[in-house]
Amino acid sequence: MNKELVFKILEELIKIDTTNPPGNEKNAVEYLQQLFLEYDIYTEVQNLGNNRANLIASYGVAEPEIIFCGHLDVVPSTEEWTYPPFQATWQGTRLYGRGTTDMKGAVAAMSAILIKLAKDKIQLDGKVTLVFVADEEFSNLGMRNFLQKKRTAYMAVIGEPTELQLAVAHRGVLRDYIDIIARPYHAALPERESNAVNNAAEAMLSLFRLNETLKSYHHEILPPPSIAVTKIEGYENDNIVPGNVRLLTDFRILPGMNFEECRKLEESILKNVGKYEITKHFFMPGGEIDLQHEVVKRCCQIGEKVLHRKQRPVAFDASCEQCFLVEHGIPTVICGPGSLNQAHIVDEYIEKEQVLLSEEYYMNIVKEFLIGAENETIEGSE
Repeated sequence: MNKELVFKILEELIKIDTTNPPGNEKNAVEYLQQLFLEYDIYTEVQNLGNNRANLIASYGVAEPEIIFCGHLDVVPSTEEWTYPPFQATWQGTRLYGRGTTDMKGAVAAMSAILIKLAKDKIQLDGKVTLVFVADEEFSNLGMRNFLQKKRTAYMAVIGEPTELQLAVAHRGVLRDYIDIIARPYHAALPERESNAVNNAAEAMLSLFRLNETLKSYHHEILPPPSIAVTKIEGYENDNIVPGNVRLLTDFRILPGMNFEECRKLEESILKNVGKYEITKHFFMPGGEIDLQHEVVKRCCQIGEKVLHRKQRPVAFDASCEQCFLVEHGIPTVICGPGSLNQAHIVDEYIEKEQVLLSEEYYMNIVKEFLIGAENETIEGSE
């Protein structure tokens, strides 16, 4: 593989600020599109407005099709960094920068293999398609837009950071605003037993206790559902007990748990908190692929070949867009370079070896599923 190319792509992507919000993923799309066009690779830009876009690039014939998917947006970098988040700084074997792990490292590796296939004119028994989407970190605008037109594929690989362990399932998430409502009053008056602040405190304790009930939910590899309060708002004035306290919940749910079931669980423990209103903020279902699926088995075998150790399917600890692809009937696994422990933190970095191994892993997926024995001339390095 071309080691210089994959790191050139990664460094350039890091330098393009795609912080979401506002995203500006189209800047990264334009860079990658121009790069692919140099190798006569087919590209399509899906414009989403406000300088946001998806990029689709493909090589090969129509069927079967393997999708390699990544997101171009990154989370904000508001804290003080040792290394500037958008300059791509090497320190030994580590490359520092926002998005190195989550997940421009995978995007660079996927891009490099597509260029390798096109440059060497490798004959495929199918098609490799890269789908690089906008807005994964916020509301999945890019993936939802892509799937409005895309209905089928043989399989998909999402390059979220798993340290190249094959992940087959993730929990979904429901985020609700819960408004606890009561009459406001002067703080100098005798405390009223029923007020929005006290009722909100009871609501938070009840939500916390719900976790005990949720422990009875079981999944083959995922942890049980869990719920937490992540935001509290309620101030009116220094001398007023407010009439509205707003809570934001983060409810991590198992595949198969739908919105209605989750809402009923929340409402079941809010019976003693007085008047309240719930407003949906965000919902993403859980996702999974059967542990015995042929794609899972063969990808584990590829992992053993590349990483030189026994592989077994694992859970992905965060949420991701696997669920949307699976809902459209596309068997999807999660496998990418870097550790989830590096995602969303100050001084995010990725190890050089992880990027190179991911490039090898993805190329071996192409060889396993789309290259016949008579065409296996893709080895070699540059």
